[in-house]
Amino acid sequence: MNAAEIGAIAVVAIVIAFYLIVLRPQQQEQKRQQTDIKKLVVGDEVLTTSGFLGTVREIYVPEEGPVQIVLDFGNGVVVNALAQAIAQRVAQGQTVYSQADGSPVEGSRAATTEEKAG
Repeated sequence: MNAAEIGAIAVVAIVIAFYLIVLRPQQQEQKRQQTDIKKLVVGDEVLTTSGFLGTVREIYVPEEGPVQIVLDFGNGVVVNALAQAIAQRVAQGQTVYSQADGSPVEGSRAATTEEKAG
């Protein structure tokens, strides 16, 4: 093998490693998020990409354009949002963790009920 062949093999290996380490997990996360959004029903508690917890009040699926979701944040605060603004669905009693550092999200309803109990 000469230097050119070794260089070409190294470039191919770097591209494959980049795909496996960065792109593939990101694609899987997007697919999981889209699946979760399709399964949303009225009454589900969700975490937005902004870090707010809300309850799904209505879901609008127009013939064209993005899916719109009406979220109720409590105390009369109701917001229209695009489906892409939903980071994840929160199960009852589930503690929400930050994607950035893995710590529990402050003010999550699940954590609040745990704090009251403890």
